[in-house]
Amino acid sequence: MPPALKDRPDVAVFNEIGIIEHLMRHSVSAHLPPGVTYAHFEMLMSFTRSGDGQTPAELAQAMMMTKGAITNILQKMEALGLVCVLADVKDRRKKRVRLTRAGAQVYEQILRDMKWKMDALREGFTDNEFRQALPFLRSLRTFLGEISEQPEPEASILR
Repeated sequence: MPPALKDRPDVAVFNEIGIIEHLMRHSVSAHLPPGVTYAHFEMLMSFTRSGDGQTPAELAQAMMMTKGAITNILQKMEALGLVCVLADVKDRRKKRVRLTRAGAQVYEQILRDMKWKMDALREGFTDNEFRQALPFLRSLRTFLGEISEQPEPEASILR
């Protein structure tokens, strides 16, 4: 008899990842200034990691969102003064997104407000424990990315 769903290690891993993601989102959301959403924070974090100047289409791909969702987020962030959306100087049909000074300051303030939580995290786990978790997590991410790009098997193959 196969193990119960709750006893399968793959199900347990994804359950833990989901709970961790929820706790992280909740923790960050508690430190966001009025009007700033978690989606805005993710976009600010993306600019910090990758730099700004991407097109909305490039951001949509990087954030694994639709172009419409990214456009909505960018419009709200622009209204808050966190980003500016400008015409591409080489191809006027495209837009480029730039992080404003205010956007960088909001991101830095959120990180400062969360410093005590990050310090507690670093005290709770060693660098080695984090390093040991990374190979599996990276392999899992790569696998999921590759399998999500494959076409669905025919229904008859699944039977």
